[in-house]
Amino acid sequence: MKKPYLKKILVLIMMLISFNSFACDCDCNGDCSFSVISNRNELVALVKVIEYSDFLDYKIDGYDKKMPFSMTVEIIKKHKGTESKKQIKIWGDNGILCRPYISNFEVGKYYLISPLQIKNSSDEGNKGDYDFFACWTDYLTVDFENGIAHGEYTKKKNKISLKEFENGIKK
Repeated sequence: MKKPYLKKILVLIMMLISFNSFACDCDCNGDCSFSVISNRNELVALVKVIEYSDFLDYKIDGYDKKMPFSMTVEIIKKHKGTESKKQIKIWGDNGILCRPYISNFEVGKYYLISPLQIKNSSDEGNKGDYDFFACWTDYLTVDFENGIAHGEYTKKKNKISLKEFENGIKK
């Protein structure tokens, strides 16, 4: 008599788990902290978000405003890379990509970034623009006034001064 009851509970639990699954169900193999990603990726820069540039035509659950799909950032200081533009565009998630939502970034705020350059134009971004990968720590929020970046800099360190970062980055 108890077995059918347990079976129903297990089925219900499995259904609930599957409803909450994220479209980008990824794991990071190894160390994907900012220190590792920024040493591996081509571009590393301190940026300021200038504007949200493109918007999705549909709503994203849990976000009640028009969802930004890309942002334009001003490069305040390039630490690594050959990018020559003063402003670049970074594309985010549309609900099915493995990217963070652009709404995670605030206009007027500063970030330490290490994005990937988009190789081919598509509906998800233009060739030469950039994007982030949701499974890595490829950006940190920056308290510009105090010169401190916050986020997973290493697996054991969740903040770093910009000076300390500059001294440690491999160019």
